[in-house]
Amino acid sequence: PPSWYPPPPPPEFDENGEPKKYPLMQPIYEHGYTFEQWALIPAGVYHTVYRGEFAQDWPRWNAAIAQHPVWVAVPMLVTGMLIIANIFQNAGSIGIRPKRYTPEWVEATKERERCENTNPVTRYLDRRRAERGFNLIIANYLPWHPYVFWMANSHDYEAAEANAARRAALAGGDAEEEEEE
Repeated sequence: PPSWYPPPPPPEFDENGEPKKYPLMQPIYEHGYTFEQWALIPAGVYHTVYRGEFAQDWPRWNAAIAQHPVWVAVPMLVTGMLIIANIFQNAGSIGIRPKRYTPEWVEATKERERCENTNPVTRYLDRRRAERGFNLIIANYLPWHPYVFWMANSHDYEAAEANAARRAALAGGDAEEEEEE
C-alpha cells in the first residue's frame, strides 16, 4: 500500500461563488434503522482496516435482516425461503379436495379393514374382548388422518350415490325375492 497520497485537487466554485457540491454516488436510505457494524478486516499480511457498515447504506428489507447477526439472519432467511417454496409448490392444489380422506372414504376403509381383518391393532382388540375386559379403542375417537382439519365438510357425492344405489338394489332384490315366494 502506498505510504503517501497526492494532494487534493483545488476547490471548485459555482457561478455565484459557493463551493461546488458533488452528488454522492451511493444512495442513502431513510427507513428508521440506525445500526452500525464495525469490524477489523485484514488488509495484506500485517495490516487491518477498521470497516463500518451503516443502516443508511442498505435498502429497507436488507437493513431489516442486516441489523441481526449472521447466526440469527441466516436461519430466518432459510426458513422464509422454505416456507415460500412450499407455498408455491402447493399453490396449485388449493381448493381441490381429493376423494381420499372424505368421510365416506374413511368409513369405507374402516369397513374394509374390519372385513379383511388387515389392521393388526383392531384385529387384536376385537379378539376375545370378554376375556380382556374393558379396553378403550382410541382410534374411534382420535383423528384418523392428518388432513382432518381440511377435509371435515368435503363429501364424495359420487360414492354416496353409488352406495345408495347399491343399497337400493340390495333392498329391491330382497323385496323381489319376498314377492316371488
